Amino acid sequence: AIAVLHTRTTLQWVVTAIFLGLALDPAVGLIQRARIRGRRLPRVVAILVVYLAFFAALVYLSLHVFPSIVRDIEGLAGKLPTYVSDFEHWASNNQQFQELNQKYDITQKLREQASSLPSRLGSGATELGNITVSLLEHLLAAITVLALTFFLLLDGRGMFERGTGRLPVPQRERVRRVGVRIAEVVRAYVSVNLLLAAAAGVLTWLFLEIDGFHLAIAMGVLVAFLDLIPLIGLTLGGAIVAIVLLIDGGPGDAIVWAAIFLVYQQLQDRVIQPLMYKGGALKLNPAVAIVAVIVGANLAGVLGALLAVPAAASLGVILDEFVLSGPPTAPAAAQPEPATD
Repeated sequence: AIAVLHTRTTLQWVVTAIFLGLALDPAVGLIQRARIRGRRLPRVVAILVVYLAFFAALVYLSLHVFPSIVRDIEGLAGKLPTYVSDFEHWASNNQQFQELNQKYDITQKLREQASSLPSRLGSGATELGNITVSLLEHLLAAITVLALTFFLLLDGRGMFERGTGRLPVPQRERVRRVGVRIAEVVRAYVSVNLLLAAAAGVLTWLFLEIDGFHLAIAMGVLVAFLDLIPLIGLTLGGAIVAIVLLIDGGPGDAIVWAAIFLVYQQLQDRVIQPLMYKGGALKLNPAVAIVAVIVGANLAGVLGALLAVPAAASLGVILDEFVLSGPPTAPAAAQPEPATD
């Protein structure tokens, strides 16, 4: 237990690398099947292509999506006093609201909050700077995880075969079967979440494109990216789109988006995702998945929540193979030939 405590960070890196390796293996295999001049691409080239695509997506988000969001949030800070002034003008002509305003001083409180918002955004920018410094401090961890993932993608199967080759035959076959089933679980989990994230991104892009909003692509990419974060990702993405619409679109656009988004979120969380988790290799009860995500988030934050569902499903595979199925049976010995006269 003491050794695990002292090597906890390293173990987290290794587990993350194994998860990424299993998640990226289908994409690497797909690219590797491409043929150039009749020859298949070397696996190392396929891995590098996947890495380049990943970094290209990060660069796109950094250069085109996040700066637009920051500019719109700054624009909201500048427009809020105008919104408050318009609200006061409407309130001055409404007798019922005037009575409430005299009793609770609503407009004065709104004016104070709107005036203090720019300073709060400045504090938020400071916090963002602190987060950036923290990310730079963890650059070594990111490089280590990516390097481990690269080598696992390159020869992970061979390492697994060689590692289990020293076991006795009954245990060897069972351990290899467990490894194959866990790999299928992780691939199924990644496939489900990527598909749901893509659906959320397409829905966002389609709504904003029909609405004629100029940040349709950027918002669609952002919502798809945030939807990969369990529990809060999709909600956060929908809220950001609503705020941006409120700034550059109008209250009507924001209200319509909020209604459509809430319907889609309930449909995804309560119908689509549980059904997809029940099918295929994942086969995880929705209640177990929710509990696993909550426990994982409490133990390791966003990373724990991200790995919780495949970890719970993998634990189910291990219990099924080593507890519920009983001890492994050795291959039957060859029967001696009957003696002949």
